[in-house]
Amino acid sequence: MRLPRAVSHPTPAGAPAGRAMMLRVAYQKMRWVIAGWLTLSTILNLIDRQTLSILAPLLRDHLNLSIQAYANVVTAFQVSYSVMYTVGGRLVDRIGERIGMAACILWWSICTMLTALAQGAWSLAIIRFALGLGEPANYPAALRATTRWFPKEERGLPIAMFSSGSAIGNVLAPPLIAGLTLWFGWRSGFVLPGMLGLAWLAVWLVIYRKPSDYPMTAGQRSALETEEDRGPQGWFSLLKDRNVLALVLSRFITDPVWSFYLFWIPEYLKRERGFSLTDIGLYGWMPFLAGAIGGMTAGRVSDMLITSGLSPVKAKARVLYIAAIIAPLGILTGSVHSSAAAMFLIAVMAFVVFSWFINTAAIIPDLVPQNSIGSVLGFMGTAGSAAGALFTQMVGYLVSHYSYVAVFSVAGSMHLLGALILRSLLREKARVTGEITG
Repeated sequence: MRLPRAVSHPTPAGAPAGRAMMLRVAYQKMRWVIAGWLTLSTILNLIDRQTLSILAPLLRDHLNLSIQAYANVVTAFQVSYSVMYTVGGRLVDRIGERIGMAACILWWSICTMLTALAQGAWSLAIIRFALGLGEPANYPAALRATTRWFPKEERGLPIAMFSSGSAIGNVLAPPLIAGLTLWFGWRSGFVLPGMLGLAWLAVWLVIYRKPSDYPMTAGQRSALETEEDRGPQGWFSLLKDRNVLALVLSRFITDPVWSFYLFWIPEYLKRERGFSLTDIGLYGWMPFLAGAIGGMTAGRVSDMLITSGLSPVKAKARVLYIAAIIAPLGILTGSVHSSAAAMFLIAVMAFVVFSWFINTAAIIPDLVPQNSIGSVLGFMGTAGSAAGALFTQMVGYLVSHYSYVAVFSVAGSMHLLGALILRSLLREKARVTGEITG
């Protein structure tokens, strides 16, 4: 009689195997949910930031802003953003990514909505200064969360995902903000993104926990465990590391390029290329789609190079050098006669910029202890934002007294210089790891 054997209960050995399979599947799903939600936070971060530049032609007329006054408003944001990148990165290292992310998105969402109350240059500058205090911690928190939830050999794609969220935000922002403005007025372009941020926050507080708070298999747990239990390094100790110095200096040189494209391209398209607000809504997202593609491509290519046998540091550095070689094409943007050609060159630069962003961030966990990831990214962000603020003032002067041709010439040269700095200073070494706290 074989029937009883066919319907018998699983053996004790089968139960653990089945439970292990369920835990493995649940863990895989949860970490990709978190990666997706982090990507959405970066999308919202850039929509909130990009709203001002999209509406700049309208706000300059509505609030009677000169070109220099607009430059001062942008600089006010960049100054606070640059300072808080380092402070926010360190804070996230101390209190953890869950609370750190929650605090920063609550702050920036409120400030975004308050922008709708601006009445002139001073009030707009003060509110944008406040916005810059909250936004930068998003990136150290997202990088820490990714490092916590993904083993080092699987981090390329999720880091590329949340980093490319900034490009996706810029793809969505022009049609979204232009549409809201055309239908409901310019103030709605600030209110709705802020409300979306508050909705994001509610879900984040519900879903995000440390991996150890979720059931998982012993193999998954060991893959996430770090080799040594070290606390975060001090700021001065980190800055004495030549690899950290290489990353900080390279971002100081190259981040102003992104600041220019982020804050000035809509203004350039309107004043120099004759684009209307509707045109900006229809076509202004295209370069940022190229940026998203560039970011995802950079992450994927670096992973492929690692699979082929290169070390993580060499693989990511190689992608950075290739991007730097492409960048000088952007010099031609201001001098080509065709608006279509100009848009194509802007798209090429967006591709380069996001390739650079993603690999300079992704290389950090390969070079520094895990408990210092937020601090190092904070240094890089502060350096880049400070340089962006200086460059913004230079852009205002050059555009007022000369033309955009000079600006594009400078911007197209910066990634080559950044690559030379990396090539001179970056050295691969055995990575020291430390357990993430918070």
